[in-house]
Amino acid sequence: MQRRTVIFVLACLTAASVARAQSVRGRGASSLEIPFERNRQFGSILVRVRVNGEPAILLVDTGSSHTILNGNFLGLDPLLLERASAPVQGSGLIGIAGWATATIDLGGIKGGNRRVLVMNEFREISKGMKQRVDGILGEDVLDEFSSVAIDFKNGRLVLHR
Repeated sequence: MQRRTVIFVLACLTAASVARAQSVRGRGASSLEIPFERNRQFGSILVRVRVNGEPAILLVDTGSSHTILNGNFLGLDPLLLERASAPVQGSGLIGIAGWATATIDLGGIKGGNRRVLVMNEFREISKGMKQRVDGILGEDVLDEFSSVAIDFKNGRLVLHR
């Protein structure tokens, strides 16, 4: 009788371990962890990504309705692009903006040809932060995930699908 009980308990523990391992694997596949750094001047969160295949540093701004990229970084002049009207909500960045398309690679996940705003107002932001900033990662990209968590202890932006 005891032998059957021990075998039953072992079988239950094995099944639970397998189910937990599959659950953890499933969560890993549906979430993305992107390391971030904090700007010492403002405490802002910055992520290193690739834009059109080139390394870029973007300021994470959950209040900005659109991703905004530096026209100088892209080699584009906002004045020559389709003019953008003032957004309903935004980063507070004021200037002339135009629409363009760009691919943004977040830690291996490519967001192909997405519509982004292009501005040339990043010289002052970079100067104030005392480091290069190539753009703002806005709500339009973050909204593609079911949740966004900021893990300050481990310096990770955790995006859940």
